[in-house]
Amino acid sequence: MALVHGPGYAKWRLRARPDDSTLDDIAFLRALVPPRGDFPDFLTPSPTTADLDDGCEAILRTTRGVLSADVAAAFTDRPVPGWAKLLAAGDRDQVARVASSVRRGHRHLVAPQWDRVRHFIAADRAKRIEIVGTHGVEHLLTTLPGVRSWDGSTLVVRYPRDRAVRLRGRGLTLVPSYFTTGTPVTLIDQELPPVLVYPVGAAEPHSVATGGLDRLITRTRAQCLHVLLAPHSTSALAHRLGVSVGTASKQAMVLRECGLITSTRDGAAVVHRTTDMGLALLRGPVG
Repeated sequence: MALVHGPGYAKWRLRARPDDSTLDDIAFLRALVPPRGDFPDFLTPSPTTADLDDGCEAILRTTRGVLSADVAAAFTDRPVPGWAKLLAAGDRDQVARVASSVRRGHRHLVAPQWDRVRHFIAADRAKRIEIVGTHGVEHLLTTLPGVRSWDGSTLVVRYPRDRAVRLRGRGLTLVPSYFTTGTPVTLIDQELPPVLVYPVGAAEPHSVATGGLDRLITRTRAQCLHVLLAPHSTSALAHRLGVSVGTASKQAMVLRECGLITSTRDGAAVVHRTTDMGLALLRGPVG
């Protein structure tokens, strides 16, 4: 919640209704994460999976050395509260408190709106792919939010404090983030794989415009593309659309044949998902 106070998040804030039991967790996490500057690395473990439980388990395994470095960086310009000193010392109760707060915060603030978050990320990915294909990598880098210049060897980015990230032959992973605002951020530990996390969620104009699609591919198929921004089985898709499973299957077949969705088998179910082409159709022209 500390990073989503811009006008572009008005709709998200209206939908985010944490209950009283979650308010303490939000306050705790806001105290741990500074409003600007370094974000503790251990809160974003290197992803081998998108599963929340795996991420929280990685948080619980954070070593004392990492905790000490991350807390010091996060509180560079702020007084360090007692609980943060315990966390920096590797106190396992405080580490468990972080993990449980992340779980509850995700449950109440993120999970209910994950389709929306995923839409923004997928929209940005489609836009970046188009930029690379049309204008090349140099244009991709110079059009990233917060980038000041790129001379072929050095990427200069606005940052709250002086920081030099040396790739040493390693690649740079670009990470779009719905909940990051203002300047991009990178990792504290330069031995970790280099990343640049940049904001993508500050502008509302990326909203899905199904109305204009009605005249092109019928209202039901436009709704189908919107629903399938998140993966759904055929039966789940039918439930969301309020149609029979047979009708949902036929709609999915047409969209799949046009390259607007993919369908993959998962056990006894077939799971459908909107492709980048389908997303581009939902969004309209990229600009």
